[in-house]
Amino acid sequence: WLKPRTRAHTHPFSDRSSQKMAKAMKVAMKKATAMKKKAVVKASGAAAAIITKKKVPVPKGLGKIRIGIIHGKVFDPVKVGTHDRNYPDKLKIKNNTGRSASGWGGQYMADVSTGLKIARLQPDIFEIDFMRMDDVSPKRLAKNHLTFNFWGDMSIAIADGKIPLAKTIIEVQKDCYNTRHIPEWNYYEWVLHKSRYMKQCIKAGIPMIPTIFVDNGFNAKAVLKQVQAKGWDKFLVKPAYMSFFGQGIIHGKTQDLVDNLEPFNQYERDNKKQKEFLVQPYVLKPNGLVFDEIRNFFVDGEWKYSIYTDGTDYEGFYEQPAGALKEACKQLAIRT
Repeated sequence: WLKPRTRAHTHPFSDRSSQKMAKAMKVAMKKATAMKKKAVVKASGAAAAIITKKKVPVPKGLGKIRIGIIHGKVFDPVKVGTHDRNYPDKLKIKNNTGRSASGWGGQYMADVSTGLKIARLQPDIFEIDFMRMDDVSPKRLAKNHLTFNFWGDMSIAIADGKIPLAKTIIEVQKDCYNTRHIPEWNYYEWVLHKSRYMKQCIKAGIPMIPTIFVDNGFNAKAVLKQVQAKGWDKFLVKPAYMSFFGQGIIHGKTQDLVDNLEPFNQYERDNKKQKEFLVQPYVLKPNGLVFDEIRNFFVDGEWKYSIYTDGTDYEGFYEQPAGALKEACKQLAIRT
């Protein structure tokens, strides 16, 4: 039985989270615009030519919209050549290639790139506050109108062994209505619980791979009995809460465990602290590789585009070509 290291395809900010980000940003922009309009003097004809500007102190609260970007993730790169030409050296991930790399993909990451892109497109409107996870605090976020956390969250802090930092980030995120942290805590928790949103999708009629939901701790004998009842020749088990990069995954042949349950018993011992698991048939593409993804993106509640993401090739991503597959995925995403 194998415990593979696999590439994670999901972001704790889902495609739907872009709707909330866009709406929140619109609200902030409208407030700033409304305040600016009050200071505008309208004139026409000859009167306009003789108007002189007065040096009036800008009231507190006016000015650019401050956007916080929590960064530091080392495994979500942008392609070299597409990165911002003015990408700050201090924000680059230096040790990110080779066997001793702390992550993968090179120096330029999507989180920082997003902040740089916002600033470059609208420099007169936005001011970007880049912060690492260690910089996160209620006081720091209070300086910003909004702060987007692109996976510089408590799960990464826990994975890095920084428990006090994880607790701080949790506190900030739970107080999201005061800290203006995006994503909000309840939405974020919903995304982390795979079994929660999968059950909701099944209830709504969304097609889903056959799944045994384990909700109260792993019992090797009980799970194997359920798998045999399903008639699965091969299957896999993975944690249903806050798991990525293949952590806690095990898969193999059912008969092997019937003959010797010890690997399953060891898995049970290794995952005592985990309560929720997903048990599913082990399925591959006809060519023997893992399945790919077609990710659908929404802006302001409307479907905008879809991206093909290869299951094994780190560089294999591009806009899904037009056709029946794209349209079918689009319609399914809209239903979801």
